[in-house]
Amino acid sequence: MPIISNSHIEPIRLDHLLTSLLTEYSRSEIQRLIQAGNVKIDGKIINSPGHIAKHGVAIDFLSPPDAENQMPTPFIAILYEDEDIAVLNKPAGVIIHPTANQRSGTLLDFIKKKYPEINSIGETKRPGIVHRLDQDTTGVLAVARTAEAQFDLKQQWKERETQKTYLTIVQDVPENLSAEIDAPIGVSLTDPRKRIVTDESNPDRRSAFTSYNTLEVFGSQAALLEVSILTGRTHQIRVHLAAIGHPVLGDKLYGTNSEFIDRQALHAAQLGFRLPSTHQYQIINAPLPEDMTHCITQLRNSFGSTHMSKGNIDASW
Repeated sequence: MPIISNSHIEPIRLDHLLTSLLTEYSRSEIQRLIQAGNVKIDGKIINSPGHIAKHGVAIDFLSPPDAENQMPTPFIAILYEDEDIAVLNKPAGVIIHPTANQRSGTLLDFIKKKYPEINSIGETKRPGIVHRLDQDTTGVLAVARTAEAQFDLKQQWKERETQKTYLTIVQDVPENLSAEIDAPIGVSLTDPRKRIVTDESNPDRRSAFTSYNTLEVFGSQAALLEVSILTGRTHQIRVHLAAIGHPVLGDKLYGTNSEFIDRQALHAAQLGFRLPSTHQYQIINAPLPEDMTHCITQLRNSFGSTHMSKGNIDASW
């Protein structure tokens, strides 16, 4: 990338300056890149995001090596579409928008190619994106095709007017087959990748509410849960279930590897919201992915199966 000159008259933090100039990166991504040695000032590597950049200094921003490796745009199934929105069935392994480590092959790339009009939504660097799913979480994801629809959908998420229901397989069997978890979540102080259940001592905590119902148990080894969330915090379901001693099967960050599935067994199965065009309430379902149906079959064969509850989602596995 060409060398950038700081045109600010007053001195400014390096991460603030680069975030304002390199709008394709978030501030947290800029901070990580600085700490990784991707920024030089007057030829010297600067590792501190808080470094004060003086007026006129030459800043050399080095793109991450893999930013140049263009990943293919993924194929994603369409569950519903109209002139205002599209509802997708996100596969595992696909991230929602570019990060410092992956600049292409994202869901955002797919929707920009599939629906070119999304590129005209100019108020954000993530046009069309309304909500997110973790990279290895599958299932229903709604995107906007117009600025008006994006605003409408974001308001529904903000006002908690949506219905978000997941299917997940957890380690062991919860003592309480149905329960509500009302516990605030914050960033881990020891590992910034992780979120933890926290208390009032953490000023950055955010309220989080999860409820679950056990649908099927596999001996004493695992259980299939139907989970609903009122809030949508980062890693919320994974954090809450790990906090009660039942991490999502295959969740390498909050639990352990699993011989039955090579990712976290978490699927956004159902999403309910109002269509921006008609204001009619719509419920969209995404079928359980093959790796989770295979996981359930293997658990049944290995440990037996007892159905505990039918649940609200029409199961076809």
